[in-house]
Amino acid sequence: MLITASEYPPELISALDSPPASESDSTIERLLGQRAEEVISRVIAQRFRAGRIGQLRAEEREDLRANALLRVLQRLRGGNERPGRSIQDFDNYVAVVAFHVCDDLVRERLPRRTSAKNRLRYLLRHDRRFALWNAGEESVCGFEEWRGAQVFAAAVAADQVQHTLGDRDVPRTLSAILAAAGQPVEIEALVTCAAELWQMVDVPAVTIDDQDHAGASEPARDVENREFLVKLWEEIRQLNRPQRVALLLNLRDEGGPATDLFPLLGVATVEAIAETLELTPDQFAPLWRELPIEDRDIASLLGVSRQQVINLRKAARERLARRMRY
Repeated sequence: MLITASEYPPELISALDSPPASESDSTIERLLGQRAEEVISRVIAQRFRAGRIGQLRAEEREDLRANALLRVLQRLRGGNERPGRSIQDFDNYVAVVAFHVCDDLVRERLPRRTSAKNRLRYLLRHDRRFALWNAGEESVCGFEEWRGAQVFAAAVAADQVQHTLGDRDVPRTLSAILAAAGQPVEIEALVTCAAELWQMVDVPAVTIDDQDHAGASEPARDVENREFLVKLWEEIRQLNRPQRVALLLNLRDEGGPATDLFPLLGVATVEAIAETLELTPDQFAPLWRELPIEDRDIASLLGVSRQQVINLRKAARERLARRMRY
């Protein structure tokens, strides 16, 4: 069970011990509803924690919580038995419901990642060379001889895997990732790495943001398809060099780097990005690994102040917003 239950309150235990069809039923439903909310919140926090799949907007988090709670309460109200009759399984049941609700959102938001994950999970369950098990609260995988190990990698960089980009042979990809890690791998980290290698990365909304101006952090445009990215790249190339540097080295999506979308989707190579920034490959390589770059470091690179970097990026954003309307 992924969610660890704590002690139930005495009021709930007392209600469960009361005769059926008494006023205790409403007490049970109320308390189990409160209990369910706690479990659901923990599942959502675990499923979408920072750096794993993606961050949730506040309204999405609330929608997930409400949807999961509704499913649980409908089950409690619709069953023939009194709510909480199988109380020893209640937390586990709520956790499963919450995970299913989260998975529904992931399938909707990240269909290509979901497809990659389904391929990997099918292989892990049907190929005896590989194994899938729990390490604490995490689902991990590895070679069969590693089964049960509790130490695992939380991330595997795609560029460290000896694998031909785009090769979608699932056993070959899985073996290459595990070999690169040298230990079991957390399942979501495996999916992230495989999706990159298979070029099955869903295109997220990119925010060309200005974090240093209160109220000025606006979404530039949603990148809905590759054609939009092609146009965006052409417009970025028309900016002056300081604006290109201030923008591309700090381009973010959901807090992480977004500049890597261009090579991932075949819009521009890493070498082309370096050329656009007017940097040699050797100069750009360490910056690429650290994206997004902080403004003070961009300022040092350009020989300007940090505030000037902010102003340059703001001007770039405003120009792009105007140009991309047409």
